[in-house]
Amino acid sequence: MKHRILIENTQEERCPFRGYKTALRRAVSAALSRTGFSEKAEVSISLISREEIRELNRLYRNVDRETDVLSFPLMEEEAQEGVVYLGDILLCPWVIDAQAKEFGTSYRQEMCLMAIHSTLHLLGWDHMEEKEKKEMFALQEEILASLAEGEIKTEGEEFNQSLNGRKGE
Repeated sequence: MKHRILIENTQEERCPFRGYKTALRRAVSAALSRTGFSEKAEVSISLISREEIRELNRLYRNVDRETDVLSFPLMEEEAQEGVVYLGDILLCPWVIDAQAKEFGTSYRQEMCLMAIHSTLHLLGWDHMEEKEKKEMFALQEEILASLAEGEIKTEGEEFNQSLNGRKGE
C-alpha cells in the first residue's frame, strides 16, 4: 500500500545523510506493514533543531532537555480521500547523530530506528511498562533488521547498561 509520508527539514545543525527521505519513508512504511496497519496512512516527519525540540519537549512533556524524537499521534481519517492521518514525528538530527556515536551505530541506522520507534507510538505502542517495552523494542529491532539497515540492540543487558543515554520518547 502506498502511504503518504511527508518530510521536511527545517534545521541546519546536522546535514541529513544522502537518501534520508527514502530511508525514512521505507522505515515508516515497514513499521506500518509489520504491525498490520491496512489503511492508507499519512505521516508527517519534520527534522528540527536542538532548540526547537527542547522547547517542544518542555512544552508538551514538561521535560526541559533535548531529545531525539517526539511523536504526536492523531489517528484522524480524511473522509474524502480514505486516508488516516496518523500524526507527526519530530526528529532532531543533531541529537540522533550524537546518540549514534555513543551507541556505536550509524547515523542512518539511528535515524531509521527513531522513525520506526515514533511510528509505533503513532499506532498506540508504548514502553512505560516493562512488558510493553520488551515487546515494542523487539518489534522495532525486527523492523529495522528487515530494512537491511543492520542490527541495533535496543533491549537486553548491553542496552540496559547504557539506557540512561538513549532518549527515545
